[in-house]
Amino acid sequence: METWREGLFQLCWQQHGGSGLAVTVHDALELPTTDRDWLIERIGRQRAREAKELEKAAKRR
Repeated sequence: METWREGLFQLCWQQHGGSGLAVTVHDALELPTTDRDWLIERIGRQRAREAKELEKAAKRR
């Protein structure tokens, strides 16, 4: 149950600055589990990629 809740949170959480999918709780609950799981994994990869880009930009200053 905790994994399910965490996945729902990741789909719906809107980071400061608007980064994220902005999926509503209702829409997230309607997703097939395979799509939900793929989106959660993809969000993780995207956030890691964005963090690397921010780190590179900070080093260039």
